[in-house]
Amino acid sequence: MSEAPFKSFAIVGAGPHIGVPIVKAFLAIGAPILVIARPTSTNTSALPNDDPNLKVVRADYTSASEISVILRENKIDVLISTVTFMFGGMVVQDVLADAAKEAGVKLFVPSEFGLSPPAVGLTHEKHAFAVYAKSIGLPTLRIYNGLFHDFVPWLTAVTETGKFHIVGKGDMPGSFTAISDVAGYVAHILTTQPPPRLLDVEVHIEGQRATLSEISALYKGSVPVVYCDALPTEGVLTADFRTRYQQGFDVGKASCGWNPDTETDDAELASKDNSLWEGHRWLTIEEVLGL
Repeated sequence: MSEAPFKSFAIVGAGPHIGVPIVKAFLAIGAPILVIARPTSTNTSALPNDDPNLKVVRADYTSASEISVILRENKIDVLISTVTFMFGGMVVQDVLADAAKEAGVKLFVPSEFGLSPPAVGLTHEKHAFAVYAKSIGLPTLRIYNGLFHDFVPWLTAVTETGKFHIVGKGDMPGSFTAISDVAGYVAHILTTQPPPRLLDVEVHIEGQRATLSEISALYKGSVPVVYCDALPTEGVLTADFRTRYQQGFDVGKASCGWNPDTETDDAELASKDNSLWEGHRWLTIEEVLGL
């Protein structure tokens, strides 16, 4: 395979959390990108309408043939998926993989953007997709960045309750990365790295390593800190999911260096691929949350 970087990119699931930021990161460096949106999606309204490097088409995500035609007509090298893990969004990735394989796409970037998923548990669908992609011979690039800085208030229910809830002791470190850093990283490595460096690879990045107790201290007493066994459920949507996510902190599962097979954490592994964005300064939680 050629050492020249990939040239053509498409993204599906361009929602507000990470999809739109990735699109904008490509445009910021002058790289063209195709957005494949659902027929009824309104997320495209957040995208610029006057950038010559942006093209938007609409398609049915459940139709492999329809997606495949679009990918082939636009000669796409890399397909990025940012479909949501919540609310069943992951089920369409097998269809997208089939379409990518049929169209001759060279690399599929699945919707990871979190922690290395176990074979069972909260995010087992992500693991299952990786197995499926390998079974059909579709190369993938899986990106692990921990929790977005921006989601800390959500994880701890500060948003709903005005209190910083910590499930357990809060003394084990986890990985956190700003959404803008993740988006910029994706655009940077896909447009600069030689393809062999990215095929069937897992990359681990970490903007900041911190415990929940350390993060709570950043609020400088502006909100009460509550140590608990579980998040309150009244007025807190998906409280059970957040509780289980936090429970992972106590054993090291919230680190990008966590190995779900050996159940061990490697702090160096957590940020080993930061170096692919040479010279970049990673944002802190304090900066992103304005604390």
